[in-house]
Amino acid sequence: VEEYKDFASRKSDLERTELQKDKTGVFTGCYAKNPANGDAIPIWVADYVLASYGTGAIMAVPAHDARDNEFALKYNIPVKWVVKNEANLSDDAKQVYPGLGIIENSSSSETGLDINQLSSKEAGLKVIEWAERTGNGKKKVNY
Repeated sequence: VEEYKDFASRKSDLERTELQKDKTGVFTGCYAKNPANGDAIPIWVADYVLASYGTGAIMAVPAHDARDNEFALKYNIPVKWVVKNEANLSDDAKQVYPGLGIIENSSSSETGLDINQLSSKEAGLKVIEWAERTGNGKKKVNY
């Protein structure tokens, strides 16, 4: 990981954000626990994540972001679809979809959170309520 960080730090932000470039990264050997469902999420260091964007740390969503999907496919990271395109609700429509839709694969009997079959907007509000109620987060608006 340290060698990779050194390698990536020598690239400019422009080089790291080129859309057609080959994204690189390295698995840290560590996992984060998703508080909403208890799943272990692998933590990677990747050159296309920029410290100047937000916090410099992201939760990748390879089913719903083209750059994250490209990276996940390259490194055989599992992809979990959680938003179905309302215009195409067939189960075989497993293409990157960044828009709003109907939530799937998003319930946990362990945590009591079930947002399956809700619209993206309804699900977002329900997750915020759940996070505040369980002490896992707080609603906050950033500009």
